[in-house]
Amino acid sequence: MRKEHWFANVVILATAAGGFCAAVLAFMTSRHFQVGVIRQALLVGGPLLFGLLLLAAVRLSLPRRTALAMTLLSVVVAAYAAEAYLKALPALRVRWAAARFHLAYDGRSQLEVVHDLRKQGTEAYPSAFPAWQGLSPMADALLPLGGISRVTTVFCNEMGQYVIYRSDEHGFHNPEGIWSSAPLDVAVLGDSFTEGACVPTEQNFVELIRRAYPATLNLGMVGNGPLLMLADLKEFLPELRPRIVLWVYMEGNDLLFDLNREKGFASLTDYLHPEHRQGLLGRQAEVDALLRQETDHKYDAMLGGTMHMGGPGRFWRLWSLRHALGLQIGETLPDPSEVDFPLFRRVLDEARRTTAGWGGRLYFVYLPAEPRYRYDKYRLAHDSVRTPVLAIVNELQVPLIDLDAVMSQQKEIGELYAYPGAHFGPAGYHLTAEAILEALRK
Repeated sequence: MRKEHWFANVVILATAAGGFCAAVLAFMTSRHFQVGVIRQALLVGGPLLFGLLLLAAVRLSLPRRTALAMTLLSVVVAAYAAEAYLKALPALRVRWAAARFHLAYDGRSQLEVVHDLRKQGTEAYPSAFPAWQGLSPMADALLPLGGISRVTTVFCNEMGQYVIYRSDEHGFHNPEGIWSSAPLDVAVLGDSFTEGACVPTEQNFVELIRRAYPATLNLGMVGNGPLLMLADLKEFLPELRPRIVLWVYMEGNDLLFDLNREKGFASLTDYLHPEHRQGLLGRQAEVDALLRQETDHKYDAMLGGTMHMGGPGRFWRLWSLRHALGLQIGETLPDPSEVDFPLFRRVLDEARRTTAGWGGRLYFVYLPAEPRYRYDKYRLAHDSVRTPVLAIVNELQVPLIDLDAVMSQQKEIGELYAYPGAHFGPAGYHLTAEAILEALRK
């Protein structure tokens, strides 16, 4: 009887403490997000009320406390089992995608692939990109916009095999020598979809466009938002003078995440000034030195076992489960009140004006987010941002290439992607290239 009493009280009180910790975590996290009062009350007040009710439950009779403790223990074990599964799910999805695309599955990490290539004598680096490396709050600090030049670059793996390519003269995903093709036919600005994640080089949509327009330059980089895209345009394109510039807008994150992060860096907002440049075409040696130092430091830390590679804190906080259930403190649906539309208009107008300055023409390529085709709530939420975006594009008289027109006609949207939540597979990139080429032909 005494052991049963001890067991019941420990389980109930431990679970109550977990509820209080969840409430404190939600409250602290909410300070870093724009969270509505109702949502904050639910995600902070819910765990708090749950903990208080469990404290009151210690007054129940012993049989009822024991039954409650067994129920709580079962729920906690089930929750962590679900968390373990969801944590492993990304790797499982890549394995399943490998089977779908008939590719051998490579379960190594990106840095493990780099390590193996270096052991073979290849100068290899993980992909370096400006969204996460080199962004300094100092306006006069060097801001890399490409990666490390002329090295074997290990990119990403969503179909079972890593995309590995040799970077060009300025660290982008192009065949070497393309920079001497001025004037260019086409230049493409964008994020990871534009860079070609995560399909073999010959299958990404810029490479497919290059078959029709040989002098096509890919300036896509992982994590690029509007200000980084504007920076690429102004640093690299005025001297190359492409006839066509494709501004590939990614509905899922360009305004809802990227722009809000980018506008905090003076080194990026300075590109809104007409004459601002860093002169990066002549500073590649400095860029390479900076990015080599950063990536070599991470590589050495991995080899020395000092790099924190996992996220155990996330596991104990049930991060994956809460994410799957929509219980993160941050809003999960697009909210137009969080978008800086005036800043976006300034960015696009400066891009249009700069392109027109050398006689080129800017096209706005609208790339929809996958969830809009799966869930009505996401479609409606994305439309609330899409409408003002297209109004700005129309107001500035920038020609529109809207991929929604072709993607919405697909019978099975999942066929376009490596797996749900991933980048395009070969079919998605092929569809994108065909839609863009058809628009340019007209």
